[in-house]
Amino acid sequence: MSDNSRLKVDKVRASRDGHEFHVAWAARRALQLVYSSDDLVGIAVEGLGPLDQARASADTVEIADLTLYYGDEARFTSARSTAIVQLKYSIGSQEKPFRASDAQKTIRKFAASYLNYKKNYGAQPVKQKLSFELVTNRPILPELVDAIEGLATGARMKGKVKTQADQVRAASKLGKQAVRQFASKVKIIGLAGSLIRNRQLVARQVADWSPAADSNAQCSLDHLCEVVRTKAGEPTEW
Repeated sequence: MSDNSRLKVDKVRASRDGHEFHVAWAARRALQLVYSSDDLVGIAVEGLGPLDQARASADTVEIADLTLYYGDEARFTSARSTAIVQLKYSIGSQEKPFRASDAQKTIRKFAASYLNYKKNYGAQPVKQKLSFELVTNRPILPELVDAIEGLATGARMKGKVKTQADQVRAASKLGKQAVRQFASKVKIIGLAGSLIRNRQLVARQVADWSPAADSNAQCSLDHLCEVVRTKAGEPTEW
């Protein structure tokens, strides 16, 4: 196989595995709707719930791989809290620390979504209810974690932490006060596991809940993942 052919295959595999990681991670969260320990009441796949999506900006819809609703109803005005989640999966860089430069596009769209929610619902509900999560299989650079915390608290930063903070601030395009409020709502979660590991965890939970044979449990897993794929791109929720 030529180098060009190998590169093309690798890109196809990376894209496919990235999509399937999204499916497996969403399926894990969907199982929590059955026995929720944190009041999770709804999940929208690739977008927001229908009532929220009708008022959302294009950036908000695009950045929301999942939207998680907690509390009473899968709707921002009725939910106790709402989390907009972006998932990032990498094969080639899975051991490389994730840093601000890797998150620039996500940070920009999270910030745009933050402003859009404030415009639609007001500052106080957004302060109380809205959050953003960037989830990746890569480890997170410690200085990036410290930078987001420093921005949220207004702490004085220096060195590599300040460099990461400056990049986050620049990507958000927000002023000093706005970026502080925004940063308090951002969580970056690393080491979310490989595609295989996430599928194993879903399969184990399905099997634990099912008295059926392993083959039937596998069918249940395949069906659940297919439901996630079907819902992707639709303004629907669970």
